[in-house]
Amino acid sequence: MTVEKNAPLWQGAEWVARQDDVPWGELEGKTVAITGATGLIGKTLVLSLMAHNELAADPARSVKILALVRNEARATSMFGEGGDVTILHWDASAPSTEGYPKADYVIHCANMTDSASFIEHPIEVIETTTNGARSMLEYARHVGARVLVLSTMEVYGQYKSEDPIAEDQGGFLDAMSVRNSYPEAKRLDEALVAAYASEFGVSATVARLAQTFGPGVAYDDRRVFAEFARDCVEGKDITLLTTGEKRNMYLSTGDAATGLLTVLTKGEPGRAYNVANDDTICSIREMAEQVADRFGDGCTHVEVKVDTEAAKRFRKGDLLRLDTTAARSLGWSPKIGLMDMYSRMIDQWKCDGKGC
Repeated sequence: MTVEKNAPLWQGAEWVARQDDVPWGELEGKTVAITGATGLIGKTLVLSLMAHNELAADPARSVKILALVRNEARATSMFGEGGDVTILHWDASAPSTEGYPKADYVIHCANMTDSASFIEHPIEVIETTTNGARSMLEYARHVGARVLVLSTMEVYGQYKSEDPIAEDQGGFLDAMSVRNSYPEAKRLDEALVAAYASEFGVSATVARLAQTFGPGVAYDDRRVFAEFARDCVEGKDITLLTTGEKRNMYLSTGDAATGLLTVLTKGEPGRAYNVANDDTICSIREMAEQVADRFGDGCTHVEVKVDTEAAKRFRKGDLLRLDTTAARSLGWSPKIGLMDMYSRMIDQWKCDGKGC
């Protein structure tokens, strides 16, 4: 393994491995396949399982990991060679699982989550999203694995109420808006999960994640939360392209890992679970101001320069508060707050020599 042991990314993985509310007993001695294993959530899961194996120090309790990736060299540099991780080539644009070893569990993490791509490359977004999910559902069907497909809070569309939204509720989502290429594709993914569970008896579930970040986010990530942090690190002002009134919920990578492992092992087949941190809800402007105050060293200020063209890449709607009762009923609860998420992400950037 090439991730530094003193790096926030590995420390976060060890934190996950120490969480007693994760059903580790269901995973020990089993094989877990993870698509998008070098992406943010995928690598957090792989490293967390590796950390569990290291802490367990017992081969009988180890979890075997199949890391499904497009770039095998990148995965090797991240996870090392040999050991409990087997790196396999897999591409959502032309997915094939022919010749793959049998897995007991599958977590389908591979997604295009860059909102600019939803507008710039909508066909690619739709095809890779749906083809990838179908591929892993077929694989799970043939090997008899439980499978968890990651989805997004954006499937709820524009929800008018300020009440928490449960998994069986939803708002308006304009299918003719190119920006919605991603949430519409994820809605189809969810329909496929329900179909495979119903028609073929596949133990398939869905996790609808709030926007997730923490250590491991790329320094050049184009999403708003990363732009705010990068501006602080570089001593620049934060510029809002909207009035910043939209309110969102967020989730740390660590809490995402514990939540996903819980839903994977304990979730009811054919249903979805919201995974989010209720305590993180705030407006975009409030978040920008908190980040500037905490990490800007007095040099970063928040200014508003509304750009209607640039704002097209952002989700429509003013508020989306997810009801996490179902996930919590499985024994899961989030523990890492919003500013801690930022702190760990920025610390990892500095560890990587970024923004210094």
